Amino acid sequence: MNEQPEHINNAAEIFRKGHLCEKEGLFDEARKAYEMGLGFTPAQHPWHYRLGCVLMKMEQPADAELSFRKALDLAPGTEAYLANMGVCLDRQGRRDDAVRAYRRAIHLGAKNPVAYHNLGAIYAEEGRVAEAISAFESAIALEPDAEGFHNLGLVHFFGNDFVRALSCFERAVAHDARFAMGHYFAGLCLMKSGVYEDACRRFEQARGLNDNLMRIPFHIGVCLHKLERYDQARHKLETALEFFPEDGRVHYQLALTCDALGLPQEARLHYSQARAARRRGPSY
Repeated sequence: MNEQPEHINNAAEIFRKGHLCEKEGLFDEARKAYEMGLGFTPAQHPWHYRLGCVLMKMEQPADAELSFRKALDLAPGTEAYLANMGVCLDRQGRRDDAVRAYRRAIHLGAKNPVAYHNLGAIYAEEGRVAEAISAFESAIALEPDAEGFHNLGLVHFFGNDFVRALSCFERAVAHDARFAMGHYFAGLCLMKSGVYEDACRRFEQARGLNDNLMRIPFHIGVCLHKLERYDQARHKLETALEFFPEDGRVHYQLALTCDALGLPQEARLHYSQARAARRRGPSY
């Protein structure tokens, strides 16, 4: 039996150590190991690819691009390499080049959902709704998960198709019951559809899973106002105001609620603050 040359055995051992470092989050050590291994055997395309992945994790997309290109030169048309090249190019603001990389991966019959997800995100940002929906549906067909259904739901939601959006968010939380954003957007769909009691329950569920969702008291306040539970609505809206003291929408909704409670002085104050917020322009 033929034995491998010593330098190849050494390189393989160095690569294994690099891969272990990468898994443990020791990216600088992983990078050094991969570069050392490639110094022995520069024609190893999987090692160029892993080096590119480490460089991406180190927020060095320009250097990562060089590694991904070397991997693709050695193994043209490898789907994972093309998908990650797309991520790398997008990270550098080269969106058209990224789209071409994703499309090439898909044209080659990509079985990895990354290319579809990222292409769908670009199409969604560009307002290409039908193409975004098609891309996300293709990603879900390959690997159904909460994030995929959530992304598809967002396209429908921002297209004001709350029925389809709600279905997607429900499927997202069916895959992961602790997926807070799925519950949150399900609540928004229910609120937009006038199903206020259920919307409140979903908002509370989302807040229980992620207490950083600071807009939830505002949305619950709106729902409670619609249900004519004005005292409870006022309490929630005042809580929202603690988080967003200069938000004109919160002041305006609180003004409406104070009016409904027969508190004209408080209502006038919040109407005034809502007008002042509009003059200042939107806050982000």
